[in-house]
Amino acid sequence: GSGRMARPLRLALEEGGATFVKLGQVLSTRRDLLPPAFIAELGRLHHQVSPEPWQVVGEALERELGMPLDEAFAHFDHEPMAAASIAQVHAARLHSGEEVVVKVRRPGVREVAECDLQIILRLAGTLERRAGWARALGVVDLADGFATSVREELDFRIEAANLATVSAAWTRRSEGTGIRLPRVYEEWSGEQVLVMERLSGTPMGSATAVLKGTPEERLALARKVMVNMFHQVMTDGTFHADPHPGNILLLDDGTIGVIDFGSVGRVDAQVRSGLRSLLFALNSQDPAALCDALLEVVTRPEEIDEQRLQRELGRFLSRYFAPGSTPSVQIFTDLFRLVQRHGLTIPPEVAAVFRALGTLEGTLMLIAPGFVMVEEARTFADGGFARAGGDPLGQLISPTDVMAAWELLRRLPRRLDRVTSALEQGRLGVGVRLFANARDRTYIRSLVHEILLTFLAATSGVMSVILLSIDGGPVVVPGIGLFQLLGYHLLVVAGVIGLKVLFLISRGGARN
Repeated sequence: GSGRMARPLRLALEEGGATFVKLGQVLSTRRDLLPPAFIAELGRLHHQVSPEPWQVVGEALERELGMPLDEAFAHFDHEPMAAASIAQVHAARLHSGEEVVVKVRRPGVREVAECDLQIILRLAGTLERRAGWARALGVVDLADGFATSVREELDFRIEAANLATVSAAWTRRSEGTGIRLPRVYEEWSGEQVLVMERLSGTPMGSATAVLKGTPEERLALARKVMVNMFHQVMTDGTFHADPHPGNILLLDDGTIGVIDFGSVGRVDAQVRSGLRSLLFALNSQDPAALCDALLEVVTRPEEIDEQRLQRELGRFLSRYFAPGSTPSVQIFTDLFRLVQRHGLTIPPEVAAVFRALGTLEGTLMLIAPGFVMVEEARTFADGGFARAGGDPLGQLISPTDVMAAWELLRRLPRRLDRVTSALEQGRLGVGVRLFANARDRTYIRSLVHEILLTFLAATSGVMSVILLSIDGGPVVVPGIGLFQLLGYHLLVVAGVIGLKVLFLISRGGARN
């Protein structure tokens, strides 16, 4: 079964190199697409890389900077702090005395990655043309999204822009207190080199022993990181897509630092609205609201039984949010598996959100053991629509109702303007779809099929009678002319088609 296929796939990806390993690591987070055996096996993917020789790195740095290294830096550590498949990081100090880290792209890595991406894109195109399951999953779109992500990681100017975008959003919301981002030195940065402020601290994966404070203080710190992430997703639309423990630092002053914005996710206003509605629906345990929210963030087919979906969502809520239960981020994987059974497709940007939240949950549990992110998120949903106590209207209207009404009111003026403009210019029309129901379309298709076959059988029969009645003509074998031979063949064809029509009619009657 799938368990026997998973290991050879992992080994093949490891042999393919860094780009294929990265593809496998992305797939290992798509629990909504792959069976558990593949998820477990791909989660073991690793790609050991050695640092580039200093001579190669130094030459690449000087080419990108356009000057000798000692003119840009007072000190540069030749030994890298870390090395990965795309880049390696060195410690340095500017002439102004500021401690920085310098991220250098490996020479030649763009060409290798582009070649690998072309292979992946061609393979995805072939799969989608030949396999129904690949078309259903939209593997070409998945491959395009992966290729875009890798190309963005290869261009450090995009990472610098990501940092600037996130930093500006945090400043605008005044939510950055206690959480720091590194400053980018744009004058020394470019496509292949990124120079950033060095945040002095310990990666969260190694910081559990030095974390101080009471359990309540650690809980507050974890909650601060979580709320910041939720605002990135649901308010800003640009979020850190890989908040693993190595990218979250415990700084020396006790605050939190976030690094490595090479991989970010982006969600548009409509998806952000749907995600907020999803959070409120989960908090209120309202299956109707949850159904509406899901249909906002997924790609839906033409036909869907919303009542059946809503009943299943009701059972889902009662199972995961029963009194005494402790839900984890895993519930979102189960939720998306449930909606996939109804023919709904999860867009890559939505999958990236829940992949990031799943990664963040593990990081937060290092900060505050026992931290339940889903429960904390429900508290966050309550706080977003806090109302003054004692308001009788506030007790009757839920946050979900407020969100639904707000979205309707926000879109209403634009839609009314379109209708009135079309009416004024004589362009208003009503579109009516005949046979919108799938069963009706199937019935009409089979009926037309039977009519055409009957017509062909009748035409073949008449032609065969005409040909058999003709005397003379070329002789094919003694006693049989060409016209008689063609007539007998058409008679056989007419008989076969007639039997086919009878079979289809009898089968249709049996179904009814």
